[in-house]
Amino acid sequence: MVKNGEFLRKDKVRGIIRIENMLSGKIYLVKSSDVVKDYSRLRFALDMGDFENEEVQNDYTATGLELFDISLDQEAKEDDDLEALLNNRRKYYEDIKKELYRQ
Repeated sequence: MVKNGEFLRKDKVRGIIRIENMLSGKIYLVKSSDVVKDYSRLRFALDMGDFENEEVQNDYTATGLELFDISLDQEAKEDDDLEALLNNRRKYYEDIKKELYRQ
């Protein structure tokens, strides 16, 4: 699993990025056709206070990076449908009773 500081792979990786609030346990999932690029984009948006989800942004602003884990949740194969993979991961977390941020 790729963690915060491990997004250094040079090859292009597709998949689902998980942003987890370690304090509340809530999860936000993002599909990505380029995990390394999107990790940087997501971190920048969170740090600048301009993240796509207001609830995630508010929690991040209140607690800071130290209490958030941004990691590769599932790597996709080249021919995987990212939207279907995202929906499958959402269902997985719902099935195990993990709370998800609204998309």
